[in-house]
Amino acid sequence: MDSELTIILKMIKQKTGIDIDAFSASKKFSSSTRERSDLRLPSVDKFGEVYSDEALDKTFFSFRFRNANLIGSIDGSGEKERIYAYLIIGLLEGSGDRDENGGRAEQLKSILLGDYSRQQTQKFMHRYSVPDAKCYVLVVSGEDGKTEKVAGFLSRYLSNEYDSVVLSEDMSALLVKFVFSEKDGDPETLASGIAGAIKSEMDITVNIGVSGVVNNLLEVNNAYLQATNALRMSRIMGAKSCVHSYKDYTLVKMIEDVPKFKLSEYLDLLVTPQAKSVFLDADMISTAESFFENDLNVSLAARDLFMHRNTLIYRLDKIHKGTDLDIRKFSDALIFKLIAIMLKILG
Repeated sequence: MDSELTIILKMIKQKTGIDIDAFSASKKFSSSTRERSDLRLPSVDKFGEVYSDEALDKTFFSFRFRNANLIGSIDGSGEKERIYAYLIIGLLEGSGDRDENGGRAEQLKSILLGDYSRQQTQKFMHRYSVPDAKCYVLVVSGEDGKTEKVAGFLSRYLSNEYDSVVLSEDMSALLVKFVFSEKDGDPETLASGIAGAIKSEMDITVNIGVSGVVNNLLEVNNAYLQATNALRMSRIMGAKSCVHSYKDYTLVKMIEDVPKFKLSEYLDLLVTPQAKSVFLDADMISTAESFFENDLNVSLAARDLFMHRNTLIYRLDKIHKGTDLDIRKFSDALIFKLIAIMLKILG
């Protein structure tokens, strides 16, 4: 086991640049990425999953590998090291707990991606005692090369033994959250908090796709697809926010499912050459989108756009004149929104 663990530790070091020591509490077994292992025990006899030992300036963490309970340590005792410790735990346990079907993390990834049948998912739930509880998925897409740091950061949001963080093939971090109480059931609020915290503490900008709450793990692939589609459609629509709920893009998805030749026919009926110039004007589109986001409220939209109320009214009048759509009326606003979506989908 020591040679296998050493290989895994060195692979993790290649990704993170961090030296890692691992040993049993009795020190009868040890493994390290260093030439000389640092086998100092933590200053306390017992600790939870991760312990920042300021006296030794080290961060200790407990993990299981091949059914053995081990202690790991890295240099430093700050918040950054704590985040790395959680990331290393996930990487170690995902590598060390493999059977013919893969480890827990790999199996969960297969369930999320829809590669497991219903029967295989039920077997997974039974094996790991996963409850028949509601859950949802956040798909977190960050800057290239920083996904593993983001995944480690997400570990602090694991509030029970069933919540999980896994990495997808496209290097997005997937957070699976189970809902056991009312406070757990607000995915969008959690996503907003995560995006803000990652930006504030790590200076990394992320985009987060948010699924709806599904009944149990058997439906988690649907949640994953909702979240990934929300991210994909947010890019199509050029969304400015960093949190994208599938609910916000239901209309976009419905229009996207219409054959493109049919969308072109609708546009020919709805959009004159004069109107098309309005839809291609970035300032006009930005004005309209802000107006929609503020529930057709002129004062709120003007504040968000940092412009005088009369300036906004002038732009709304210009949109009306150019498109024959007065977007201060709900019916005209809906048609304008549909046209804007169709144009973006058709490129």
